[in-house]
Amino acid sequence: MFKNLTQMANLMKAASSMGERLSKLKSDMEHRRVRGRACEGDHQVLVELNGLGVVQTVEISDSLLHPEHKSTAQRLILESMNHAVAQAKEMHVHGVRELTGGLDIPGLNSILDELAR
Repeated sequence: MFKNLTQMANLMKAASSMGERLSKLKSDMEHRRVRGRACEGDHQVLVELNGLGVVQTVEISDSLLHPEHKSTAQRLILESMNHAVAQAKEMHVHGVRELTGGLDIPGLNSILDELAR
């Protein structure tokens, strides 16, 4: 599993401070913001999430609040949400990669690559 004792020692050293670093990462992600925006003509939707993917604000242009624009509003909300969620995932993956400091933890890189998709 570990290529050598040095790698295992590095992992043990990193693990000893991992809890504190994870708490800091979570706090950082709660306070960072990403935005997803979608527009079509004068119709616009803006969604803001924190780094954990929790929706913070939603702005919808007045022109989308009419019943005849319902399908456009639905499409733009979906598009802006997906854009913001993708950014939040990317931010989170980057934070985890920094947290692990390049440690070779079996399977972690493939999990993070999958999450970032």
